[in-house]
Amino acid sequence: MVEGEDGVDGGPKRSPYNRAKDKVGHEMTKLKDKATKELAEEFRENKHIQRAHGAATDIVPSENIDRFKDLWEPVEEQPYTTKLCFHIVRKSFTCVILPIIDVGTDFATAYQHLKYGDYLYCFLTLFFVFLPGLVLSVSMAVKGIMRKTGDPPQKKDITAARVGRYAMLVFGFPLFYPLVHICVGGFMVFLCIKRRDKEAIHFMGHDLKQFKSLEGFLESGPQFTLQSYILMVGEKKGGNINWDNITKDDAVRLCVLCTSVLISFLSLLKTSHNVNIPDPDTRRTDKQHPENAPCFSATLIIFNLLCILFRIIGFAFFCVYIQQWALLILIAAFLSNAIILRCVGCSFTMVIVLGAISVFVPNGYLLYNFAGVVVVDMTRQSSKIYLICHTIAVNLVFMLGIVGVAIASTTSRLPDQHLIKDPVEQAKFVLGMNISLAILGVLSFIAGLLHWKLNVSTLYEPVETVEPL
Repeated sequence: MVEGEDGVDGGPKRSPYNRAKDKVGHEMTKLKDKATKELAEEFRENKHIQRAHGAATDIVPSENIDRFKDLWEPVEEQPYTTKLCFHIVRKSFTCVILPIIDVGTDFATAYQHLKYGDYLYCFLTLFFVFLPGLVLSVSMAVKGIMRKTGDPPQKKDITAARVGRYAMLVFGFPLFYPLVHICVGGFMVFLCIKRRDKEAIHFMGHDLKQFKSLEGFLESGPQFTLQSYILMVGEKKGGNINWDNITKDDAVRLCVLCTSVLISFLSLLKTSHNVNIPDPDTRRTDKQHPENAPCFSATLIIFNLLCILFRIIGFAFFCVYIQQWALLILIAAFLSNAIILRCVGCSFTMVIVLGAISVFVPNGYLLYNFAGVVVVDMTRQSSKIYLICHTIAVNLVFMLGIVGVAIASTTSRLPDQHLIKDPVEQAKFVLGMNISLAILGVLSFIAGLLHWKLNVSTLYEPVETVEPL
């Protein structure tokens, strides 16, 4: 017994409860220290964990790993403030609850297609759910294999074991991606609660938005197009829904599809704004000054909204009337993005990722790095070239789709599987859609120019200082 405790040598006498509590706490601390030590030894000796650690260090910069470790270190406890609670609730809703609803509606939609024997629609719905993970895993595998280390920098030997590990990443990670990006958001919220500050949001918030960009542009965009196409043609079991006598099962199916379309559209619109805000990292080549562009969000929202309306609704329209030829529109848009990104100096990894997620809305022109892993860091001139050339090139590609529908409507019979059966009414609809989409395309280009001129260009201008009188 320690001197001065429990009445010994004049020490205060403690109750049996407190003595038992301290003893249990002491034993729990010993067990925790022992378990931590054994776990650390297991990590050091387990070859599979060491291989995973090696793959992670191939992909993620060491400074980001060190910064993440600092977040896990205990800090002095602070009281929960109203502002912190607001951010915790907000991030819980946007980074955990909404993604769960989004993924849940997609799986419910896939089930509806499977239930009615529409196996192709079921496959495509699930494919778009896993597509972001596939693109990310391929890009990370290429980066990990090609990364240079050491002094002077040299590539690691490409062995069968390394290729095998990255092959497992490419084929395994997409299956877990819907769960991974939800868990990453949940972990960020957990760190905010644990540390009682916003350091986790400052470190992970912008990078998490880049993961959300994959989910938004590679899942929500195609999902919105696919389900809109299905609703436009009214197809089920190879035939059209009887709109004069809709059954209960048809009503449930339509409700699920409409919910999926709505959530996909909202997710895409929200993501297109959140991932294209300024990224004023101190390590940038050309510094950004967000205080120079107080109206940045206004022009960004207008520009993104017009791009989404033009390209996504346009692509769904093309799928109905020129069918498989519409895929050429996406391929041409991706190739246009890839060429422009390569010309402004982006790495091969970013050519793949940004080229894919920029089909419907331009992305990456303000980033320092993507998801805290791959450096982008476009200069002012590179941002200007990419933003303007992308808007011109991709809009022209989608304009070719309008021309294709116009030619198809005048030279051949349009497809039958759609809701408009009367040829005259169908011709009027096609003409009206073509004119509307063309106007949206021109307006989106003008909005892009204004967005650059009024806000993006001013981000790179030094902050004006006023000399005191």
